[in-house]
Amino acid sequence: MRPVLAALVPVALAIVSPGAAAQSLYKCTQAGGRVTYQETPCLADRVQKRLDAPRPAEREEEVARRLLEREAAQGSELAGRFAHDARDRELARQREREAIAREERLRRQREKENRPIEDVPWESPWGFPAKPGLAKPPPRPGK
Repeated sequence: MRPVLAALVPVALAIVSPGAAAQSLYKCTQAGGRVTYQETPCLADRVQKRLDAPRPAEREEEVARRLLEREAAQGSELAGRFAHDARDRELARQREREAIAREERLRRQREKENRPIEDVPWESPWGFPAKPGLAKPPPRPGK
């Protein structure tokens, strides 16, 4: 029995759905004369009147559809321009960073070439940074 019920629920929802798409409005009047408007049917103790929203004319629908399509196309074009501009800005920043790095490499190379020989740092094999002949071992104790 349950599989049959489970199969009927989607069918029932499919039948009810077109009525919901019509955008019905219900005018409910209570016993005291108070009027409320709602999208769902009224309770049993209230007087109900169904008000259906009028369909727009075919011409108005066509004009609205064309306007939406044109605005969507303009939005796509604008988004494309924004993306293109952002890509151009990023490429310009990258070229600028590469130029700065190239200038720094050239500056270091020129500095290295112009440095006098005696100022070149020398690392000894035993780890004591000194020029040859200046590194002397400490004296031995007892002698």
